[in-house]
Amino acid sequence: MVHKRYKPYRRLKLKRARLKRIFKSKVFWCGALGTLVFAGVSYAVFFTPFFRIENIEIEGNEKISNQDLRHVAEANLSKRILFFSLNHFFLLDKTAVGTDIKQEFPEVESVVVKKRFPDSVLIEVQERQGIAVWCQQRTLQVQSEDSEEKATRSLRQCFALDKQGVIFEERKPEKEVVLSAESGEAALGDTVVEPATLERLVQFQRDADALSLFKQVGLRILSMHIVSKERVHAKISEGWEIYLNPQENVDWQVAKVKLVLEQEVPFQRRPFLEYLDLRFGDQVYIKYR
Repeated sequence: MVHKRYKPYRRLKLKRARLKRIFKSKVFWCGALGTLVFAGVSYAVFFTPFFRIENIEIEGNEKISNQDLRHVAEANLSKRILFFSLNHFFLLDKTAVGTDIKQEFPEVESVVVKKRFPDSVLIEVQERQGIAVWCQQRTLQVQSEDSEEKATRSLRQCFALDKQGVIFEERKPEKEVVLSAESGEAALGDTVVEPATLERLVQFQRDADALSLFKQVGLRILSMHIVSKERVHAKISEGWEIYLNPQENVDWQVAKVKLVLEQEVPFQRRPFLEYLDLRFGDQVYIKYR
């Protein structure tokens, strides 16, 4: 088989011929023009100050300062594209801004981030509202000043609790009902009680406190201790307790409290009550001290 050999000048001639055909091609010039237009538009869009985010508006916040919220939002403005760090309207990740705000501030229930063309952002914040107080015992290791031994101390911590069962800020108990449980230590932003269970407990507390007998003698539920999903101990201001099941009908359990206090427990003996147990169907178990 005979192989053809091309001389150097012939190869050069072929390359020049190809280049001439390329330069004469409409496809080449359309592609080149498109590349230049794309580069120009990209530069105009991404490097002009027209789309630089300059204004961050914040609405709905009451406790959290605008400055703190703006600081978290500004941390998400710059995006790195190749070798450039750009603050750009079209590159802003609204989801990331909302996520970072909720992580930084447990007292925020929801965040809506909106872009306002061409250089503004609106952040709408909804803060959590406390409906009860959650208290827990925290164990601390304290080192003695005159020895290397560490002593264990217990500290009571209380937090505002919202309708979703989330603790979001430290708060001292006042008139709110106090909830607690046997679970371990919780941190801000944790869900400490299921929302459905919390709703039933708050309903029981509200309806029991509204009973005519409670109002007449100034009784009220001070606290509720969650022993299990089916057992909660409600502490009454007179010193006795009510055992209830938050998984059962709340209205019926409140009705049983009313009937027993009016018909079964003489007012002279009420201060000597230890508990009323409502957890067993139509029965109410009464125990005195």
